[in-house]
Amino acid sequence: MLQAFLLPMLPVILIAALGAILSRQTDWLNNPALGTLVTNIGLPALLIHSLLKMQIDLGGMGQLLAAMASALTLIALVTWLLLWLTHLPVRDYLSVLTNPNTGNLGIPVVYALLGEQALAPAVVISSVVTVSHFTLGVSVMSGRFKPREMLRNMPAIALLVSALLIGFQIELPAFAMRTLDLLGGFTLPVMLLLLGRSLGNLRLGHSTRWGRLLAMALYRPVVGALVAFLVTRLFGMAPLESLTLMIQCAMPTAVISYILATRYQGPVDDIAALIILSLPFSLATVALLNILFSPV
Repeated sequence: MLQAFLLPMLPVILIAALGAILSRQTDWLNNPALGTLVTNIGLPALLIHSLLKMQIDLGGMGQLLAAMASALTLIALVTWLLLWLTHLPVRDYLSVLTNPNTGNLGIPVVYALLGEQALAPAVVISSVVTVSHFTLGVSVMSGRFKPREMLRNMPAIALLVSALLIGFQIELPAFAMRTLDLLGGFTLPVMLLLLGRSLGNLRLGHSTRWGRLLAMALYRPVVGALVAFLVTRLFGMAPLESLTLMIQCAMPTAVISYILATRYQGPVDDIAALIILSLPFSLATVALLNILFSPV
């Protein structure tokens, strides 16, 4: 069972490790436009191509969107209550503990474990989390909500385009699908390289709060997986989509939370520690989910 989990995960780990090594030895990954290229070109192309190739219907897409939105809402409510009871600042930790790293880690992990048939659901689920980062994340950390951010959210726009194409039963010509396939093809390896770069460049400050940080690091994937399990049962989802949702919700703290904390003067050192500390807990949770719920 463990080998069945580790072998598909090995390419994910190796590419991320390569990104960490390259970030220390070269400046190849230092261009900030790489992340923008993936977010604005690669991920939207991957989303549209995967949804159209999978031929998912609007009902299936709507169920995925509603299920992930419900899961994030429940996680946020539980997290808010926990922060309130423990007198920890909601501004600093609500978004950090709610939004998982479904993008540059979750999508490759789902693809590695469940194959191409799970790619479209994984990207749809990730698009919901991307929206959450730029709504819940930005508004909580900055103290204000910027609706204009959503107009520049390319994964959300790609999701809308996909819904229109599916709803009106428009089939793209073969050359267009091939173009989308090529553009989306660079997304997963570059996302993993950038993840490795981010982890390799994190700087952990001195902290006397390691016990609290370890508890938070365990909380992120475990509560995410438990809430996702409940939501999949409430929505009556198919086994593949259910496991995809649970894996995505069990991902560690997102790197974008570190970026937002830097921009809005959040607890940068704590979030850097959480990104690293929550990773092994997340992988252990995903391994357990894969053993218990694998549809294969």
